[in-house]
Amino acid sequence: MPARLLVKPDDCSPLGRLILQYLEAQGISMNRLAELSGIPQPRLRGACFKGTCPTPETLRKLARVIGKHHLELYTLAYEGRIEKVPEDLNDDSLDLIMRELFEVAREVGLVAPKTRPSKAKIRKALMELGFRPENEESA
Repeated sequence: MPARLLVKPDDCSPLGRLILQYLEAQGISMNRLAELSGIPQPRLRGACFKGTCPTPETLRKLARVIGKHHLELYTLAYEGRIEKVPEDLNDDSLDLIMRELFEVAREVGLVAPKTRPSKAKIRKALMELGFRPENEESA
């Protein structure tokens, strides 16, 4: 059983809460996660707190160990720092869509592409999901 953490979930960003959940689920300490990921323990601990800015390198190293895509960790780390979307968008915010895409991909055994798809391919995929041009009325 790992030592009791001094990091409290209420003090954590969404990324920090994910890290704490991972530590608990794996039954490992923050020191051990730092060793496994090659991140200095103070930097890993600091990445847990609200208002911190973990580096992309830290997020990539951490993602490899905990089995998530680094962009998924990026959205958690920087949640709330991107300009707020209009209230009428509610559940259609980019953040929620990104999380849902990664969750579905993981559930069906898919991994993120190594290169960014073209806008034409992204548009085609969105149209297949039911998105439609702004000027087209819903059926």
